[in-house]
Amino acid sequence: MENTCVPIEHEAYAAASGMPLVTAKVGESGKIVRISGKTETRRFLCELGFIIGECISVVNEISGNMILDVKGARIAIDRGLASKIFFAPE
Repeated sequence: MENTCVPIEHEAYAAASGMPLVTAKVGESGKIVRISGKTETRRFLCELGFIIGECISVVNEISGNMILDVKGARIAIDRGLASKIFFAPE
């Protein structure tokens, strides 16, 4: 499937297991397997580069906020948004 910023509604992705990004430690990396939340939230995260199948790594965590590396860019998100992203550790 092609990576697009249109929220994917597909059984294979809904069934994909993963752990919430908020449980990841600094330096941990993996692939995004699912993004939950309302359509607007999923679209916003997708536009930031959080796409199913994309590699992601935790650069730092400060006061619950996370700095993440996605597609070579560092993006800071709060704990609430990070809890919507599920990943499979490498």
